[in-house]
Amino acid sequence: MEQPKYSLKELRARKNWTQKRVARELGVSEQTYNAWEKDISNVAVSKVNAVAILFGVTLDQIFFAQGHENNSCRNKKGEQ
Repeated sequence: MEQPKYSLKELRARKNWTQKRVARELGVSEQTYNAWEKDISNVAVSKVNAVAILFGVTLDQIFFAQGHENNSCRNKKGEQ
């Protein structure tokens, strides 16, 4: 059975939290969290477990979801 896939924005909305609250919980700036949520930058490797624990999901459900543009740990366009 395949696990559901989530974006950071979906998970944050499920908790009815602001980006500011999530950033505070993770110990990052609001700007950093916003960039992760908008897929402008990748979630820091040092924070991936904290994100999964905070939202109560597996890493696969948020970072390795096939077809999910948001939150992936993939390289950005143009990076090798």
